[in-house]
Amino acid sequence: MGSRLTIGPRSNRLDGFARIKSAKIRPIGLIRGVFVLGCTIALLTPSVCCQQIIDQILTLVNDDVITRIDLLWSIAIDPKAPSPVGPVGSDLLRQKLDVMIDERLIAQEAARVPTSEITRDEIDKKRTELIKSFKSEAQFRERAGSVGLTPQKLDELIRQRILIDRFADFRFRSFVLVTEPEIKRYYDEILVPRVRAVGQVPPAISDVRDRIVEVLKQEKINAETDRWLTSARQRADVVQLAEP
Repeated sequence: MGSRLTIGPRSNRLDGFARIKSAKIRPIGLIRGVFVLGCTIALLTPSVCCQQIIDQILTLVNDDVITRIDLLWSIAIDPKAPSPVGPVGSDLLRQKLDVMIDERLIAQEAARVPTSEITRDEIDKKRTELIKSFKSEAQFRERAGSVGLTPQKLDELIRQRILIDRFADFRFRSFVLVTEPEIKRYYDEILVPRVRAVGQVPPAISDVRDRIVEVLKQEKINAETDRWLTSARQRADVVQLAEP
């Protein structure tokens, strides 16, 4: 029995904005490291309760603060990221900072768009989906507890994610159209060669049409998001205060 071929977008950068790009950041060398907060956050996981995290302001995005603990929270709730328990590599922190700059820019724009109130049910549903993306709820709780991510703060992060998703749907997804020639081209030039390369018989285009449409939609959304973020970064005042 042949291996199953998964049809999917080459990238899905709207999902968490997991992209790495050169940021337009204005470094402030003279005050680097000055903004270390005077408090420490004790880790909540019993096995590592003796450890502490020193928070530090890293970057300002139009005066919106990003701290080191913000990056650790982002890592903790990302099922594809390594566990934040113990040392976290500087490369991962820089990647998360770059993603978070994009998220803040979109969140700031989303705040200007009138939208309906986010309900408790929406937050609960999103939290359930997030927890299910991990191997177990216990693993999720351990990761969240290891960086002091409280249930209240988690709900706040989920609320921001819902606002970002709503803006993305309004600003990007709702204007995306996929044409029949594009579907046919993807089927002939990408899907069929990919299926034959693994020794399988290509399915009929009618059987995979909806999946191809979603792939092409996501690629167009990614491209439009990149263009929007490039323009937003050029307009934004992003000030780097310390290395992550």
